[in-house]
Order: sequence, then C-alpha cells, then structure tokens
Amino acid sequence: MAKRTFTTYAAKMRQANREALATVAALFVIVVTWLSWGIGMADSDIEVFSTPIWIIGGCVGTWIVTVLAAIVLGKGLFANFNLDDDDASGEEAFRG
Repeated sequence: MAKRTFTTYAAKMRQANREALATVAALFVIVVTWLSWGIGMADSDIEVFSTPIWIIGGCVGTWIVTVLAAIVLGKGLFANFNLDDDDASGEEAFRG
C-alpha cells in the first residue's frame, strides 16, 4: 500500500470513496471476465487436457484477473491511513 498523508478528515473520506469506487470497478471487470471467458465460451468445443475451455476460462481465468485486480488496487490506489480525526499524519493505525 502506498503511504500518503492526508491533512483533513474530508481528504481521508475522499480517498476512501476513491478506493470504494475502484473496488466496484474491479468487481465489474471480474464479472465481465467470468461472463465472457466462462459462459461466453460455453458453445466452444475446444478442450485442454480433456477439460472444456469454458471451465478453464471461467475458473482459472477469472481467478487470474481477480489476483491482478487486487495487486493493481493494492499497489496503485489503496492508501494506509488512520481514520481518526485527530491523527491526520497518515501513520499506520496499528503498530506491530
């Protein structure tokens, strides 16, 4: 996660909203992937290791897209910050 500092509580809420919207967009991409690679390939007669391609696309392909979406969100958009109004420094909420 990227370390960013937010000076106001409103800035923290804007960041939280950006993260939520990006997560919904990632969900949309995952669902479209599942629909196109899984259900969309159901009429295909292609097989890989005696397994229909739509099973591989719908299960393994969707899983790969999900992992990639999580990496992109975690490395590119999500920020680690404390939601407390009195701590606007961006320090971690939990210390270990």
